[in-house]
Amino acid sequence: VSARPPEPRTAAPPPPEKTDDEVEAVYADVFRAIVEDPESTLRPPSVLFQDFQVRCRMGGLAKPPLDLPGFVRRLSCARAGIFDMTDEAWTAALDVASGLPDDMLGAFLLVARAAREGEPCPSDARIAATYGTSSLGRVKRLIGYIESRNLIVCRTDLAGKRSITIPGLGWTTLPAEAA
Repeated sequence: VSARPPEPRTAAPPPPEKTDDEVEAVYADVFRAIVEDPESTLRPPSVLFQDFQVRCRMGGLAKPPLDLPGFVRRLSCARAGIFDMTDEAWTAALDVASGLPDDMLGAFLLVARAAREGEPCPSDARIAATYGTSSLGRVKRLIGYIESRNLIVCRTDLAGKRSITIPGLGWTTLPAEAA
């Protein structure tokens, strides 16, 4: 009996390249899943980045083009509720905030989203959650820092309600209780 050599295995063809819109759709789904996980706020960005890479591969992206700093910026956007980065208004908001440290970007964008959508000013507790802290004192320092950079202007009306304007965009939140 003669033994035949095994048939050579051929690798599966690589999946077709995704368009930019398809990549953005995968990113939006992955970031939405990450921020909806209540434990994600307790994990460091490097661990979440690994999770992001795995989820992107599961979504059909062979190698996500985001590096860790790019991921951290997009995560900040997602925590502020911004998933569609193709919207030119968010590109403008990111340009205005380009001088902020990455960890402050989410808080700025949370306020920007409320202002753009005509919503009440986010509470200090909501800003704290986006910033990754429970300290309201830290939030007050954060808002003061962003205001000192002339990126926002805070006003408190006679009823004690706060509104925040982003002069570079011409957007203003509705007045709301800060606490």
